[in-house]
Amino acid sequence: MNKSYKIYVIIMFVLLAVPGLLLLVLPEREYSSNENRYLDKMPKADLQEISTGGFQDKVTSAASDQFIVRDFMMGVSTTFKKTLGFKDISGVYIAKDNRYISKITSSDIVSDTFIQNLMYTSYFAEQQEAEVYTMLVPSPGTILGDKLPAFALFYNADSMYNTVNTLLDTSKIIDIREILEQQESAADIYYKTDHHWTLQGAYAAYREYCNTTGIQKHSYGSFNPEKVSGSFYGTLYSKVLDFMAKPDEIYAIRTEQAESAVVTCDGEEKKGIYDKSALSQKDKYAYFFGGNYGRMDIKTGSSTGLKLLVIKDSFANSFVPFLLGDYSSITMIDPRYYNKPVLKVAKQGKYDHILILYETSNFAGDSNLYKLTN
Repeated sequence: MNKSYKIYVIIMFVLLAVPGLLLLVLPEREYSSNENRYLDKMPKADLQEISTGGFQDKVTSAASDQFIVRDFMMGVSTTFKKTLGFKDISGVYIAKDNRYISKITSSDIVSDTFIQNLMYTSYFAEQQEAEVYTMLVPSPGTILGDKLPAFALFYNADSMYNTVNTLLDTSKIIDIREILEQQESAADIYYKTDHHWTLQGAYAAYREYCNTTGIQKHSYGSFNPEKVSGSFYGTLYSKVLDFMAKPDEIYAIRTEQAESAVVTCDGEEKKGIYDKSALSQKDKYAYFFGGNYGRMDIKTGSSTGLKLLVIKDSFANSFVPFLLGDYSSITMIDPRYYNKPVLKVAKQGKYDHILILYETSNFAGDSNLYKLTN
């Protein structure tokens, strides 16, 4: 055994053994801000689970989660994989221009769930006196196909939208694919390290919403967009922890309504639509409204007298601010966190407009949209 190999063995032993020993003596971590999830902890011994192998599986999972240099080792793994030419790491495509794009294939889209959700949406719309619009936001890989690696698998968006047009009222579908494709040449419409759209992308969708509903649209500059962070590492970065990643910038609008609106989030009232504390945390996208809640009620201060209901996922959080001057009140319902009858809320609220806004793959796989029927 030559000297260089001995040094290598010693270094690797230290890299693995020391964190392993620290795992035994340091307090267990509760939460990973990088991965935005709670970590598994070491289980208590259970004879039945030991006999079935469940205990060993839990120990393995907890040891992986609690490994003291877990994030660093994930970054090392990504570096090696990129060096070897891997373009698909942890379900994320390593795309062009230092961009990461979620790998969403046809097998990831549960077609029965997708069709069922469209039927729920259709039924919900039929029960309303208000105009009900549906905006399904294209997944980044749909619009940024030229950024994907060669031969990268991705779901067939045209087929999905054909199904949408078949099952819903086409006059109330807001198809924003074309306008986003046009916008992409001028500015990034999706974050590079995160799965959400940027303020520019949300603004492009706002313009198409105005064209469809007849609301007067305003220029991007009139909203006084301002950079609030230049160090945003999003959800896709957290999956790969690439040492070469470059942070995104987050922009937000600066209007009177954005600063003075009264927002009630699951019963808790606050002033303004922004949560400045989020900018010092990992999930900086939560700057918009403080993240996701089951129900948010916004008193905008606008005198239009119009009321809007938004059935949504997190893409709506950076879209709705553009509408604060057009509606006196806006209610946002996220079916993932709201456990009361949504149909009842819509009927009793006497809304002028209702918007169902979801990222397409989120809509296709959401198991909570049955709440639209009760």
